[in-house]
Amino acid sequence: MNIAVLSDIHANREALVAVLEDARHLGADSFCSLGDIIGFNGDPAACIDIVRPLLCAAVRGNHEAALLQRGLFGVPLYTTMMDRTAAMLHAEQIAWLRSLPLQTSYAGMRLVHASPGTPETWQRIATPAEATTALSTCTEAICFFGHTHRPAVFCTKAGYCTALPICYDAEGTCTIPLEEGVRYLINPGSVGQPRDMEWKAAYALINTETQHLLLRRVAYDVHAAAAKIERTGLPPTFAEALLRGASPTGD
Repeated sequence: MNIAVLSDIHANREALVAVLEDARHLGADSFCSLGDIIGFNGDPAACIDIVRPLLCAAVRGNHEAALLQRGLFGVPLYTTMMDRTAAMLHAEQIAWLRSLPLQTSYAGMRLVHASPGTPETWQRIATPAEATTALSTCTEAICFFGHTHRPAVFCTKAGYCTALPICYDAEGTCTIPLEEGVRYLINPGSVGQPRDMEWKAAYALINTETQHLLLRRVAYDVHAAAAKIERTGLPPTFAEALLRGASPTGD
């Protein structure tokens, strides 16, 4: 099975369409979402309609949680964004988002938006120490997570956790062979709002037969996506951050 793992689409239709085309070209026959399909960008309804029929597994992200429980994070700007997002969605789409679990398993792998130990607290995993704690809560050898918007691969071998280097080639591919007996915590990066100073959309493709992981970067019409951010009620700086591949909130 060749599984495309998408995270943090964030209502970016242009990025999503480009990623799906790239994944299909590379032979993806299954699709999973790690949450945050909505938020930040201007096409939440379209992104749900496009990706939902393809998904074999999906989990809820913190933006879905904020939509369902307005004011959850106590940030007025986010509440405004979710009010605008809700106005762009149908009741049935919101009901589907509500049905998503905080974490799940698919093809023997754990899928979660933030941390598998306490998914409801939306903790970020960015260091080997944090990855060690997260992996200790998983029975699966491979766990995919998102939330940081930055590609990362942590591996635990002989009880020692390290962060593997992420090096993309000229075609936008980082290839990582997965070793038997090694445990992995993998962040594919963000489809719709990368924050590693690279604006190109990010996702992962894992082949469960060959045990090869591809981290991919895909070009798309980022200027068209940035122009739609005003629909959400967010300031122009958020569009500028999208164009740079930077965090609009400083995290």
